[in-house]
Amino acid sequence: MAGRAVQIARGLAGPALLAVATLLLRAFRADASDAALAYLLGVLVSAVAGGWWAGVVTSFLALAALWVGFVRPVPARVPAGADAWFALGAFAVSAAVTTALVARAGARFRLAESREFQARRLLRLSERMLGGAGEAADLAAPLASLAQACGQAMGARRSLIQLWDPEGGGRVYPESDRAIWPESSLAAVAGACRRLPEAPLFWQDPEVGPLSVLPLARRSAQPALLVAAGAPPQPDMAQAVAGLGSLALERLLLERQIFDAEAVRRSDALKSALLSSVSHELRTPLSSIRLAATALQRPDTWADPQGRVELLRAVDAEAERLNRVIANLLCLSRIEAGALQPDRRPREVAELVLEAVRQAGPRLDPARLQLEVPEHLPAVDCDVGLAALALANILDNAAKYAPAGTPVTLGARQAPGGRLVAIWVDDRGPGVPPAEAERIFDRFHRAVPQGDRTPGTGVGLSIARALVEAHDGRVWVEARPGGGSRFTTTWPAAAAGAAAPSR
Repeated sequence: MAGRAVQIARGLAGPALLAVATLLLRAFRADASDAALAYLLGVLVSAVAGGWWAGVVTSFLALAALWVGFVRPVPARVPAGADAWFALGAFAVSAAVTTALVARAGARFRLAESREFQARRLLRLSERMLGGAGEAADLAAPLASLAQACGQAMGARRSLIQLWDPEGGGRVYPESDRAIWPESSLAAVAGACRRLPEAPLFWQDPEVGPLSVLPLARRSAQPALLVAAGAPPQPDMAQAVAGLGSLALERLLLERQIFDAEAVRRSDALKSALLSSVSHELRTPLSSIRLAATALQRPDTWADPQGRVELLRAVDAEAERLNRVIANLLCLSRIEAGALQPDRRPREVAELVLEAVRQAGPRLDPARLQLEVPEHLPAVDCDVGLAALALANILDNAAKYAPAGTPVTLGARQAPGGRLVAIWVDDRGPGVPPAEAERIFDRFHRAVPQGDRTPGTGVGLSIARALVEAHDGRVWVEARPGGGSRFTTTWPAAAAGAAAPSR
């Protein structure tokens, strides 16, 4: 309505200009040729401002004003000659041609503007489609974004994507819009599209108003419907949006298939690596236990008390090693399942350190261990079992790769600010190259020199990092002054006034 009023106001500009020009021309006693030129200018302005109908009305008014005011003034004393009629005819033809040309140019200009506007909308739609689904957990967010982008390109008030289902039970994206759209309108869409339409559909919904339904990805495994509320777009615009939307939807579905296939491939690779590493870790202690058990069955073994004790110690050590492997596997499965929930309580640092040393097992010779744990450290807020397992894995890693007989240092200090307690492990091993400082904590990654046959699964440090981060801490490795590596972990200090449980 407002646009129509503006157009009428523009159309009246020509007659108003014509009236002003008539007054000025009569005041200066202009002749008919000058008046014709001035009136032709008024017709041109009126046609440009108001369109062809305004130009036609102004042309008739100008022709009447030219006849009455300049060609045959009233009252007429002499009949009009041939030259007067020729002038009027020439003016009429000029006004008609001018109006037609200006109206045609204006229509083309408006069409070009409209197409430019549509092209910009389609360009924005194409740009928004370049993002893809990425590694989103599901397609809900990408499909909601696609529905919004397609609706904006069509100039719709609101829009949604409904996965096509012959039974009418397809899911709606954005899912939050299901409460906004009337159920009767969605039911009408489902009823009209029990057979997937070949082309866009348009109708007047009693509750929503003008409704457009565009089929998307008709030949894909999961076709969909774009439902938009608002003035129906031009047919070519609807076809363009349907085409771009179909390409975007097919791309999202393909990306999801690729992502799922890659996830399955990675899972299979991890399982293969885990089975290969764990089978080796389990086979070695089982073989040692079996050999010791076989030896203990011999009568001469019982005649040698010292040999019998050594064999029993070997059985105990290998059983503890098996226990550590199984504990790591159970912890890894909890991490993979997202079921790791630490039972955090205030614990003394000394208690945590002693539990970590106990869990480290026989690989860590007590004679090699050096403790640097000062007194009066604040308690740490942790699950002592999980935190000790993290430190035990780091201790086991240090004992495994450091030369035999070299010391392994376990120390603690209060971090600056008092909100964290740092616990570190020093070894005198070959060290970790700077390029491996971050990757060494990846699952199944082992930064060992070529030809190194040190046993291991490559999961100990990754489990340690997951456990430390589950306590809102950090773990990193750096070069130790004098050679070797230093693994540092941080743990949150317990709140002031929180007492550790008595042992």
